[in-house]
Amino acid sequence: MSHKWLFAVLAVWFVSCEEEPPPIKFTEKPLLDTLYQSTAPTAQTKKILLSDITGVRCNNCPRAAELAKKISSDNPGRIEIIALYPNAGTLTFPWDGYDTLNTTDADQLIGSKPSSLPVGMVDNITYNGSVLIGELAWSAAVNQQLQKTTPVNIQIKTLWLDAEDKARLEVKAVANKLAELNTNWIFAVVEDDIKGKQSDSRLPSGYSDDYKHNHVLRQVVGSPFGDPVFSGMVNAGVTREKHVFIPRNKKWNADNLHIMVWVMDATTREVLHVESAKLKP
Repeated sequence: MSHKWLFAVLAVWFVSCEEEPPPIKFTEKPLLDTLYQSTAPTAQTKKILLSDITGVRCNNCPRAAELAKKISSDNPGRIEIIALYPNAGTLTFPWDGYDTLNTTDADQLIGSKPSSLPVGMVDNITYNGSVLIGELAWSAAVNQQLQKTTPVNIQIKTLWLDAEDKARLEVKAVANKLAELNTNWIFAVVEDDIKGKQSDSRLPSGYSDDYKHNHVLRQVVGSPFGDPVFSGMVNAGVTREKHVFIPRNKKWNADNLHIMVWVMDATTREVLHVESAKLKP
């Protein structure tokens, strides 16, 4: 065997045994958080945020949830409901063996510990001297807010990334007229169809162990006190656009998740507009 032939064989062997380079991973388009001028849009119809403050050991809370649903059905396309489960004593204490629905985000969205349940908030306004509104006044407070318009449009786009078990969320707030806007926004992950145990005074046993909890706040993405949107005088068409990833908590059912986005006055916290969309379209 000639030396030249041996060297040629060894060269081929070394080349064939080299480790293959890792596959190229194409990166996702970058996340944005930006402000820019776009075309002035036609104003959207204002939606109302009805916050149902509730607890799994509250006997009358299922009745309040049904009232919230009726208010929504009586005003199609105008109401967004969110169920807030605070850490507020015995009425909200979780049942053993069932999913804990309480969150510190709910505590912070409410702001003050409720003295009784059920109670709620309507666009975070003060009604009859209180931000926490008894259920019998929900309809009247909602009717008041239905007369208002919104200076801000909200656009939501979602994409579910199965391989990474997360959602990509792209949100725009667009000023629809020239206005003084000092505003924050909140992104809330909400889940429907959570089966659990719930006290209910209307049942002979006093509770249901397969109650369906809907509109449940799972998590606020960002600060529960709100992240800045606009500040000062804003021209029509000025747009705040923000993108975020939302990883799925293992106990959440991806098919039942929504994102709820509301824009509120940064000082009074009154909700100017709210929209929602499924996280897994």
